[in-house]
Amino acid sequence: MFRDLSRPSSTTRRIRLCLLCMFGLCLWPATGSAQDLESLQQKLWAEQKAREETQAHVVTLTDRERSLHEDLTSLEQKIDGLEDKEKKLQAEQKSLASEQEKLQSQILELRSQEQEIRSEMQKLLPRLWEVSIRSDHLKSRVLKSWPEADRHKVWLAKITETARDKAQDLQKVKSKVEEKVQSLLATQSSLKAKGKELAAMHKELASNKLKFLNKLHGIRQKRQAAEQELRALKESIDQLKSQLQTTNKHDFSEHKGDLPWPTDGRLIIDYGGGKGKFNKGMGFALSQGADIKAVSWGQVVYNDKLRGFGQVVIIYHGMQYYSLYAFLSQTRVRTDQEVEKGEIIGEAGYYPESKGPGLYFELRQRQTPIDPRSWLAKK
Repeated sequence: MFRDLSRPSSTTRRIRLCLLCMFGLCLWPATGSAQDLESLQQKLWAEQKAREETQAHVVTLTDRERSLHEDLTSLEQKIDGLEDKEKKLQAEQKSLASEQEKLQSQILELRSQEQEIRSEMQKLLPRLWEVSIRSDHLKSRVLKSWPEADRHKVWLAKITETARDKAQDLQKVKSKVEEKVQSLLATQSSLKAKGKELAAMHKELASNKLKFLNKLHGIRQKRQAAEQELRALKESIDQLKSQLQTTNKHDFSEHKGDLPWPTDGRLIIDYGGGKGKFNKGMGFALSQGADIKAVSWGQVVYNDKLRGFGQVVIIYHGMQYYSLYAFLSQTRVRTDQEVEKGEIIGEAGYYPESKGPGLYFELRQRQTPIDPRSWLAKK
């Protein structure tokens, strides 16, 4: 669409009030598209500068994020080391727990042995008492024979040795129990220390991760916001470039000699002198309802009846160029509407010069009629 030729409705009203001369045309000066081009260009430069600054900001944030990722790599290596240490601690804990269970089992077994030895020793006490008494008795009498004396001696020695062995076994078991108890206490202490170390490690790991993730999240949000702003600036720049291209494309003066004809009818009045009068435009004989087309992009500044010329449409093309279409039966546009090149703006109505349907067409620069043939494409 032709977007750089907007004119206030008050200007349109002034155009209507100045319809003098042949068509009552006395067009007020319009704002040139050169100012529009300059305004668009300045805006484009401002947007491009903002884009460059935002790009630099994005690069800075990207570098910062990359640096954080490097920090993340270092942190992950530390985390891996901590996790390896954690696994070792967990293995040690498992081993210590197993050792503790084993020690407890051994202690129970040793205490059982100790109890059994004590029971046996309790049974031996009466016999030891008997040995003591017999020993005293034997000292007071003479045995009948050496074999009997020998049996008594062996029996006494055996009982004494058994009692001594049991006492030694009991002491050994007690020592082992004490040793195992000390080992168990050491294991429990080690387990407790490992547990504390593991808990501290978990806390440090969680704290480091949280700090890093918060920092990375903040940088990432800033970068994403900057990238979003950059995309918006790019879209704005692309739009401005498109508008500039469109404005240049719609520069009326650039299309001299290749404008489309407003209609395909038979030319009955040509621009210039003829039959004792000067024709300011061109007249066409057409079929009823034939399409009338805009010769270029522009904005409808007049769409109403004009005494002596029927329904008239006037289009402003920028750079103070206008095109006029008279004797229309009906129009398909409205005032202030922007139209495309070749767009149908109405239908042919009764044209007195053709004594039937037709069109009267003019081109003007400011208030001066100009020869349409030098602007329209060659047929």
